[in-house]
Amino acid sequence: MAHRTKRWFDLEHDARHILKELDQLAMSNTAYDTAWVARVPSNNGDSDLAFPEALDWLRRNQYSNGSWGARLEYYHDLIISSLAAIVALAGCGNGSKQDREAIQRGENYIKQNIQSLHYDPFETVGFELILPTMLEKAKQLGLDLPYDECRRFNRIREAKLGLIPERLLYSRQVTTTHSLEFMGNQLDFAQIAELQEKNGSFGNSPSATAYFLVECQENLHARQYLEQIMAIGEGAAMPAYPTEIFNKSWVLYNFDLAGLLAELRKEAKSHLDDLYKAWDPERGVGFSQQYSVPDLDDTAVVFKLLYQAGYNVDPAVFHFYERNTHFACYPYERNPSVGAHVHLLDALHTCSDYKHQPKMVEKALSFYRTQLRNALWFDKWHISPYYAMSHAIIATIGYDNELARRMINCITHTQRQDGSWGYFGSTSEETAYCLQALILYHRQVELMDRPVLYHAAQYLYNQYGSQHHPPLWIEKSLYTPPHIVRSVIVSALRMYETL
Repeated sequence: MAHRTKRWFDLEHDARHILKELDQLAMSNTAYDTAWVARVPSNNGDSDLAFPEALDWLRRNQYSNGSWGARLEYYHDLIISSLAAIVALAGCGNGSKQDREAIQRGENYIKQNIQSLHYDPFETVGFELILPTMLEKAKQLGLDLPYDECRRFNRIREAKLGLIPERLLYSRQVTTTHSLEFMGNQLDFAQIAELQEKNGSFGNSPSATAYFLVECQENLHARQYLEQIMAIGEGAAMPAYPTEIFNKSWVLYNFDLAGLLAELRKEAKSHLDDLYKAWDPERGVGFSQQYSVPDLDDTAVVFKLLYQAGYNVDPAVFHFYERNTHFACYPYERNPSVGAHVHLLDALHTCSDYKHQPKMVEKALSFYRTQLRNALWFDKWHISPYYAMSHAIIATIGYDNELARRMINCITHTQRQDGSWGYFGSTSEETAYCLQALILYHRQVELMDRPVLYHAAQYLYNQYGSQHHPPLWIEKSLYTPPHIVRSVIVSALRMYETL
């Protein structure tokens, strides 16, 4: 039995409460998307801004070092967020001393840190497409930035665009619509109608939709989408909306690991029904039913949940993502996702009788065995290696226990003195991922040292209820999905208490 700590909270009650909240806001706000919304003109024929509160939010949320973005040294996030903010202030601000000084501090931050981008293991979403376009706009505004040093991103941008057939740049079936702002002044208005989703957005992206309205003001549906975003965010915008499939599936995934879905069957059923309604037998799902592009990561997690719950889903759906040497998360991606392979492997555990399962397993394992050349694993959707490694351990158990053991050793040897884990500093989220993996390994492979588990759990008990969860998830900038983070903490502690 795990050593129990007297606690003031009820894990089952909190899990039930999270499930009741899943249709509410699922992402934290970001400076990058807010800066784009700040640039949207009003539709009344004058020079007013449609959302002046967004510009005010930027003025209030600049850091002392001149940057905007997450409070972490993740340079892709800080550079792109700061660039978006100073472009908004320079182009739409009031020219006040306050704005001029804020712009100068932002310029200085970018000049001092542009060479630090190589420290980040992955780019933020669309970075290689968006940065050159934003720099062009900044140059037009006369901003003092290191343009020569950034020319190399033009080559990366061309390489990315070279992967995509030109005819698909104006298709909702490709992820470039989510980063539509990369088009700059090259937008083809004759083809743009093909890209708008039924909810009025472009790629379920506030920043892409704001860009469209900067270029083409006469679109009531897009304006209504942004009005909804700003009402929800109270003066700021989040990186994607809606994201209900991602939000529900990852929460249910965490509760499933802890065995909580059986106890919360009634509360979980409506969410599982929603996931099944969104399921496409040939392509699976994307992060939202209102977003046109499916992806392997969400498809794998949703498949596992639905298959285990008895819904009629066929593992043949994974052939849609299969390539010669690996599986693609999205069409035309530059960098395959470790996490998508991990979640595919986890899903394949549930359907061992599928005739193509062994070959799929071996292909996925072969891909992410190559990742062991690095001491730590990273995925392009999360900045912490503990997210990637912990989920990889969970998925690998039963396929290659020796591989799982190597990752377990990496985790146990990097536990902090207070029992936590964290790449940038101790966090409950990263500690919970590690504890989940350690406990499953303890149950299914070999016994772990109890003090490792105990101290991790004590850290989570001590931090439980904290509302501060750093933005570790990767979109165009970093964000926090609060329901998912809370669910992994509840899950890990429940797993500990049922040892």
